[in-house]
Amino acid sequence: MSSNIRIRKICEHCNEIFVAQKTVTKFCSLECARRNYKLRQKNKKVEDSNVETKDKMLQSALGSQVVYVPIQLPPQEPSELVDIKTLSAITRISQRTLFRLIKGDNEFPRLRIGRSLFFHRQTVMNYIITKFGNK
Repeated sequence: MSSNIRIRKICEHCNEIFVAQKTVTKFCSLECARRNYKLRQKNKKVEDSNVETKDKMLQSALGSQVVYVPIQLPPQEPSELVDIKTLSAITRISQRTLFRLIKGDNEFPRLRIGRSLFFHRQTVMNYIITKFGNK
C-alpha cells in the first residue's frame, strides 16, 4: 500500500527543503539521519562529562563531606480502583485463584472498562471477608 501524500519539509540536520511521503519524516536522507544521530550522541557524552566534572569540582571544593540526601516523596493516596495484579498482592491470593473466583461467582464485585478489568478495593475486601471469613 503506497502513500500519495507529498509534504514539503525542512531537514533537521542540513536545513534543506525536501519532499516527504510521511508526516513524521525528519531528515532528507539516511545520511543526514546518521549524521544527526552521531551528533546527538556526541552532545550527550559532552553533557554527561560536564555534569561529572561539575560534581567532582563541587566535591573537591567541599572536601569529602558531600552528603546526598534522598528525596522524600509525599505518600500517595491508594487508588480505589485496582487491577488484578495489585489485587492479588493486597489480598495475598494468586491471580489464577482470583480469576477462578470471578469466573465461578457472578456476584464478585468487578468493573470492566473497555477490555480491562478493575476492582474497587474496599468492596472486594468486604466481599472476601463476608464470603470466606477470617480463616
